[in-house]
Amino acid sequence: MPGDGTIGILGGGQLGRMMALAARALGLSTVIWEPGGAGPASEAADDLIAEPFDSPLGLEIFAKRVQCVTYEFENVSVEAAEALQKWIPVFPPPELLSVSQHRLREKDRARELGLKTTAYRGVTSPEEAQTAAERLGVPGILKTVSGGYDGKGQQRVSRSEEAGAAYLRLAPTGATLIYERLVSFSQEISVVVARDQSGTIEPYPVAENHHHQGILDYSIVPARVSDTVAAQALHQARVMAEGLGLVGVMALEYFVTPDDQVLFNEMAPRPHNSGHWTIEAAAPSQFSQHMRAVAGWPIAPVRLLSPVVMVNLLGDLFPAGTLNLPDVLSVEGVQLHWYGKKDMRPGRKVGHLTVLGSSVGEALVRAREAKARLGGVWHDGA
Repeated sequence: MPGDGTIGILGGGQLGRMMALAARALGLSTVIWEPGGAGPASEAADDLIAEPFDSPLGLEIFAKRVQCVTYEFENVSVEAAEALQKWIPVFPPPELLSVSQHRLREKDRARELGLKTTAYRGVTSPEEAQTAAERLGVPGILKTVSGGYDGKGQQRVSRSEEAGAAYLRLAPTGATLIYERLVSFSQEISVVVARDQSGTIEPYPVAENHHHQGILDYSIVPARVSDTVAAQALHQARVMAEGLGLVGVMALEYFVTPDDQVLFNEMAPRPHNSGHWTIEAAAPSQFSQHMRAVAGWPIAPVRLLSPVVMVNLLGDLFPAGTLNLPDVLSVEGVQLHWYGKKDMRPGRKVGHLTVLGSSVGEALVRAREAKARLGGVWHDGA
């Protein structure tokens, strides 16, 4: 694709916004297809299509406007991606998208490729849910196989006899769910990995992730893990990128056990929240790398430029508005990214901070100060 090519992006959220900004810096144009209309991505893109994803008219207009297609969230319509692939290339491929949208297929594929996971089983009734809890053990968690994110679509099971009722709360009309035995883990980590159309693979350094109430709170890079853990996570990211035929960027999330075993949890075949730090602290950013790959360009070797902490900003912080938002910029090493969303509802990601330091310790001190200036609470060990 030449420098004046146009990339189509399915989805209009903040990831699409950052993709569009990265594309613009590379001399590429973008068209957003977002049924909901204007949003964070459309403000940075060259054009917007607001037709439903199942609209034949939208499909025809979109396919004629762009040279290739990518997506900014994994719950985009697989059917739309498959229909578009008949006209133009879609990256990452719809087959990978389909796997990532279904937790059973996702874990089955990971195991086929040699990755370790938690113990899990698919269930289709309250009785099967209870049997799974009895055989795999408790505590565990029941999840919808598709659609859930940020802790949604899940029910914890503390005793096996609770599993049937938990199933009915998630699937009152019957559906396939996945039961997973909870494991004792010491850390949660992730790796963002890129692969281009020639097969070159470049993983980013391991990120150490801290969650609060099921939502990513902050990420630390480099992760404070052993060399053994880092090597396992990076190797598994390469294996998955190759085995799934990735073109673009993908994030893999893992649990780390007290004995330094790395267990695959889930993946997202697009730039990821835990990779936002790459905009300031790595070269190239995950967004630039993604757009290079889907455009058919070679990806670049990854360089970590600085220790960094990425802090998510949720709507909870701004019940009275955003007048104090600029205060964080007086903290050394802080860069603000604001997504332009109007609704400041609790739990909604409305921006993030990238906080640089000469060490992880210094970056953490600055991150705590920046969040405090917004009136936020720092959740140690979240």
